[in-house]
Amino acid sequence: MSNLFAKELHRSKYRLLGLVGQGQFGRVYCASHRKTGRLVALKELDRQRFSTHNFLRELRFLLSLQHDHIVTCQALEQTRTGRYLVMDYCEGGTLRSLLDEDVRLHPIQGLKLVMQVLVGLEHAHQQGIVHCDVKPENILLTVSPEGWIARISDFGIARLNLELSKAKFSNTGSPAYMAPERFYGQHSPASDLYAVGILLFEVLTGHRPFSGVPAELMSAHLNQTVKLPDNIPAELKTTLLTALQKLPARRFRSAAEMLNSLQIALHDSEQLLNQEWDSSTLLRPCVPLPKCPLQFVYREPLQAPVQQLVSSSGVSSSHELNHVHGAIAQLAENGTPATGQEQIYRVFGNSVGCQSLELRRLETNIHSRQKPQTSTEANAISQLELPITAARLPAPVLNVLVRPQGNFAVTQRAVYLLPPELFRSGMAQHNQDWLQSSLQTPSVTSCIVPQLVTTFNRDVLLTVEAQGRWMATATLEPNNVHSTLNIWSLRHPHPFKPAIAVQSAPCFQILALDNRYLVTFSHQTDQGSHSCITGVLLKFFTRRGNRVGSLELPIPLRQISLTSTPYRLLAMEPGYPNSVMFLDLKPLRIQRVGLDIAPQRMVATQWGYVLMDANGQIVLLNSYGQRIGQIDGPAHSTAIAA
Repeated sequence: MSNLFAKELHRSKYRLLGLVGQGQFGRVYCASHRKTGRLVALKELDRQRFSTHNFLRELRFLLSLQHDHIVTCQALEQTRTGRYLVMDYCEGGTLRSLLDEDVRLHPIQGLKLVMQVLVGLEHAHQQGIVHCDVKPENILLTVSPEGWIARISDFGIARLNLELSKAKFSNTGSPAYMAPERFYGQHSPASDLYAVGILLFEVLTGHRPFSGVPAELMSAHLNQTVKLPDNIPAELKTTLLTALQKLPARRFRSAAEMLNSLQIALHDSEQLLNQEWDSSTLLRPCVPLPKCPLQFVYREPLQAPVQQLVSSSGVSSSHELNHVHGAIAQLAENGTPATGQEQIYRVFGNSVGCQSLELRRLETNIHSRQKPQTSTEANAISQLELPITAARLPAPVLNVLVRPQGNFAVTQRAVYLLPPELFRSGMAQHNQDWLQSSLQTPSVTSCIVPQLVTTFNRDVLLTVEAQGRWMATATLEPNNVHSTLNIWSLRHPHPFKPAIAVQSAPCFQILALDNRYLVTFSHQTDQGSHSCITGVLLKFFTRRGNRVGSLELPIPLRQISLTSTPYRLLAMEPGYPNSVMFLDLKPLRIQRVGLDIAPQRMVATQWGYVLMDANGQIVLLNSYGQRIGQIDGPAHSTAIAA
């Protein structure tokens, strides 16, 4: 599980998992404790910028700040390669990521985050520590079932930087959030409250009250009056105007006083803030994308409902794309089946059917050379049906996994292999006839016999490694207390027996992450009632059955799937239907993406993600989770593939 930006810490208690940030004080890494597996953030500090005397003096202040809404410093890690602060790790990113210009945060969720910041500031101010650089980039987030929890970072570091800058007769901080007195080198707890006022304004409106270059920002903070939009409730306007007073003495006397004012304002204006929002929506796009109509190139009436569609495509580069186009041209000229055909597998009931998309493209190319002479002939061309090669199984097919040696069809208590040569031989029987007489006779479906891999005496969860070299199964034991995890080698001949069996917690899903690791997903329930699902436990194993770690995510998840990005998962969150979750496992990052649809089906591609709701509305996301298109698709869809 390598990472390009991760380096090794020699003689350290921590193992680096990856680079998560680059600040003005040094790099920040996600790391795990070698013995306990606990995740921490290691903040690397420049020795030349921070002398040992000043660093140790400031470390004393950092260790005194132990609070739920402050990123606390746990220890100092000294190695040959550098000096690191061991900090709490926050997997949800920064508040800046939620205040993106293309996404709107639910105003009540934003107000709750601001109130949590005030709680943390009150604790620090009571210790005599002023942050001096409160801004969204310094507000880290941990994910919770209710949304996010805010934690203030860089406490004390900003203060030390301020003292070092004073010696150079300069100011430090972010001009967009600086109180007027800060431009004259003065600071107090009231300076932090002014920055929170700017933050509150941005949460409510989506932008800051002042903008421009640093000199323009300085002039605005010193001289311009804040203009509040009319859509801000009157109760919140009072809190904002008090926090953004030019003179420190006219602001709130403490963070606790501002918090109390904000709580009263929220109580009085909660109904107004909820008017345009659904209770199950945390994030939503600011501007809806224009919808494009769906333009199909092939349509076929189905004889049975399709539960799953799987594509064997894998075209991820221009070289592969040219290879596929070359195969189509060869088929068109010679009339022989092309190699590397692009195929779609459909699951319907007990059967798995296969269709070649290249044949449809070939038919289009052939008939485009000579236009139909009559309307009857043109209508016949538009209604052509692709030939289907089908494999029928003795039980309903739950899942189909496409791998190099063939397709693994999974039923409730068995797994079958459908080698590609079986489908190719079935197609070859009538491809030539179909090409010659497709305008006169309908296509004929041929059947093939699947190969049984193994059976199980209980219901099974199954995953197959991407190259088809091994598979893992999880079966729930009769006591319902634990599952048996079996790791099977697919390289050995029959008789087919499990290579390794280990005990694990009952899981609801299992995935092969790469050729070495797999992960199981188990529900975590409320300790009191055991009926409410509160989170997900991830346990990681090697292909040899050795457990290598675990992660506890405090959020329920469903429909977890792999993506084209290594160690990135895509999932849905039951409590918030209008969003999806991106989970990067190394280093751990959790990102919610707000949508204007409630997706029920999703598929990952080489370029991004395709999401579709029950009404056929399709949203396209790029690899960064940004919306790039929306399609008005067919209603009542049951499956999707890309």
